[in-house]
Amino acid sequence: MDDGNLQEIYKYDHETRSSGMNEPSYICNRPADLGTTAQRKCPGSNNSKQLLLLDGIDTYGRIGNNLMEFLHALQYSRDKDIQLGIKYGSWSLRLLLRMFLSITGEQAQWEAHFERALCIKIIHTTVELKQYDVIRLDTKDLLSYKSNVSFVEYASFQQQVLRTLFQNYNTGEGTTLAGYGTESMCKGIDALFGADRASAIYSVIHLRRLEKVGYTILDAVSKHTGCDPRVAIEMRPEYIRNILKPLRMLDYPIVIIGDDQNIDAVQRLMDDAEIGPQIVFIPEEAVWIGGDMTLGVMSNVFIGNPASSFSGFIAKSRLALGKGHTYLFRARDNEGKWQTSCGDSCVFDKRVNHF
Repeated sequence: MDDGNLQEIYKYDHETRSSGMNEPSYICNRPADLGTTAQRKCPGSNNSKQLLLLDGIDTYGRIGNNLMEFLHALQYSRDKDIQLGIKYGSWSLRLLLRMFLSITGEQAQWEAHFERALCIKIIHTTVELKQYDVIRLDTKDLLSYKSNVSFVEYASFQQQVLRTLFQNYNTGEGTTLAGYGTESMCKGIDALFGADRASAIYSVIHLRRLEKVGYTILDAVSKHTGCDPRVAIEMRPEYIRNILKPLRMLDYPIVIIGDDQNIDAVQRLMDDAEIGPQIVFIPEEAVWIGGDMTLGVMSNVFIGNPASSFSGFIAKSRLALGKGHTYLFRARDNEGKWQTSCGDSCVFDKRVNHF
């Protein structure tokens, strides 16, 4: 799949947005295409008796998986034209409020805004469920859910949801369900660039080994995309240099985010004469998953691992927000030169991976 699909996605996306010009929009003072806040028709209007309920606190995998599970729940709701409900206190609400749509102002007003923004019904008691035929899906099943709508329609809807989330990113105001203050999604950007955050030029490398299954997952992705089955985990200097040098990005900071499992890759990059001097790390007190994510989403260049759902979420968000220079699917051509093997839109291709 090449990026010719992007033109179809953009056309469909434009047709399904409201008319009128968008005002300039920003995330952490950096420009981003956040689209419009126009209300779309919510699922369930023709099937008001059924409700897909997200409840409980158990999830499958880490944050990247959990975010994808939520996105897939919204997709399931839309595909089946049924209401999506979230039990107050459940995993999905806890997850979202750490990064987006924190509780501000009066509870009733916040709930109304949350429900309206995402076309979701917040459920407080089991009594409220009596009016519905309730459907429950395990989070592992949500992660592997594959929509039957066209690729263009699927990618467009997912991008609409991502833009909605980032229209409501947390800035350090508001609280979680438990009443604790939320972290700012801009914390990492602020810690590294401070007053220069709007104009800072930088790249982000997401290093993720994925425990013992990393190469197995990457090999499966490779079979569908043609990408190299090892390089996105190993992130060797020659690979990084090949991406950044033509873009003249070796003169600017290179931020590493990850789970500290890929120490060998970090050391190789730090030892490289060209790359090492530009490597920067987020100060320990500013490290948190939402801040790391936003650093990747808002970077000038993002280099990620297509076997990682967290890299996938960042890549999808970048595409939704109009960001280019995202590098996940790369392989050597017949002449040994590194090339993109699958375009940016491949992150939405359900044949590529489970997220």
